[in-house]
Amino acid sequence: MSIYLGIDIGASTVKLGLFDSDKGVIGDRLDNPSRASQGPDATINVIKTAAQDIFKTNNINPQDLKGIGACCPTPIDPSGMCVYPTNIDHSWQGVNVKQKLSDSFNLPALLLNDGDAAAYREHTVREAQNQASNSMAQFITGTGLGGALIINGQVISAPGVAAELGHILTDTSDNADLCGCGATGCVETRASLLGLRNMVKHRQAKGNVPEQLQGDPMEVAKILRELGQADDPLQDVTDIWHEYFTNLGRAARTVLNIVGCDLIVISGGAQERRNNASDHSYERFKTDAIGWIRHEIDHSFPHLKNTRVEWSIDTLPDSAAYGAAQYASIMLA
Repeated sequence: MSIYLGIDIGASTVKLGLFDSDKGVIGDRLDNPSRASQGPDATINVIKTAAQDIFKTNNINPQDLKGIGACCPTPIDPSGMCVYPTNIDHSWQGVNVKQKLSDSFNLPALLLNDGDAAAYREHTVREAQNQASNSMAQFITGTGLGGALIINGQVISAPGVAAELGHILTDTSDNADLCGCGATGCVETRASLLGLRNMVKHRQAKGNVPEQLQGDPMEVAKILRELGQADDPLQDVTDIWHEYFTNLGRAARTVLNIVGCDLIVISGGAQERRNNASDHSYERFKTDAIGWIRHEIDHSFPHLKNTRVEWSIDTLPDSAAYGAAQYASIMLA
């Protein structure tokens, strides 16, 4: 057996999964509080304990483990160091997490950005279903907006920062919002949960918003997906989602003009189906979203009309741990 331990380190949760390079995913993922705010060593201790639990649950001999594939919500340099702690405690800055994991398990390790790991998992799922591309860009919607580039089956990364697609400039207006990166007008400020909050806030400031959009902007943002997937959504809600996906389209057009990808994948929270959504309303929501993205792309050169724009087909939730393990099985073999 060629078994790899996959680890997705987050600010609040650390997720572990097992991957066999011949058989695929083994058993179920194990989630634990990451204790990341206490520093990297605290999280490493959580991982060591959790690893023993997942080995025992799945009857895996730790001696059969070939390596570790991990990911973290920060830019990563080639040595495995967290360059800048964008979405985790500042105590992680300058820490070589790959080396810490390798030393803790006495095994070779690999460290990716979490968006890169999730996109690699998407690529492998598509490859198995003959839906892959040699040049894929993925936008990962969530509280923020992640991104990744998979070219010829490899994650494209650079010394510290690469494919941070959420920080493409799409808004140069006077109303451009400040992004967490320190710039204004990044696509993340419109196409993410934080972006939904910003759009609600601006509409509230103008007044005359429907009752469903009144209240704390972040709390309203959290229910906008449900409102957008209603059978007869409010026009204000449709307009907000139109702005959301239009901004994603502008960012996608920029990526296409620079990299020339022939596949754009949208994944994450924007794709999730609400429990009360009918089949018709959910499909309408997804179809409209792709259409709005497509419309922005088609403003550009005619050859871009051949580029596919699709929702993610990876059915595993929060699969970055498995993506990291799969990438490790290739790069560390």
